[in-house]
Amino acid sequence: MPGGQTFHQRVTVPAVVILATVSVLFLVGYKLWKLDPNPVAAEPTISASAEPSIPVMPSALPSGSAGANLDANGRIPVIVLNGTQTAGLAKTMSDELHDADWVVEETGNWTGEPLLETTIFYPANELSSAEELATQTGGTLVEAPADLSQTALTLVIIK
Repeated sequence: MPGGQTFHQRVTVPAVVILATVSVLFLVGYKLWKLDPNPVAAEPTISASAEPSIPVMPSALPSGSAGANLDANGRIPVIVLNGTQTAGLAKTMSDELHDADWVVEETGNWTGEPLLETTIFYPANELSSAEELATQTGGTLVEAPADLSQTALTLVIIK
């Protein structure tokens, strides 16, 4: 039949288009399946009677007093926690604080309620150390609830 489509035009081109479309849809579906919607927000909230949301170093437990953990500058140690999904943020801040002669007791990820800004949780009797840390990190000061360390500052970074 003159003017009709060839086999290539009738079968091969549509088959390639369908195969390419299915491949793209598969890749998009795979990426969406592996996407973590917001692991910080998905964590359960911490109640006052719950276990601490971060582990406390065993050496800090027996002392019962933040004064026993003071560094050479008279400051209590810092626990640095990443409050974002940005990998390595707590490690980077820990290195900066160490270079500024702070004792970093621990680094990790924040598992409490999502925070909107960098926050420094401080034991009730350690406001001066918290204020000094805030001048270096720009964090907002909040008195530490009972489920957070009472022997160290807890810095949750949101950048």
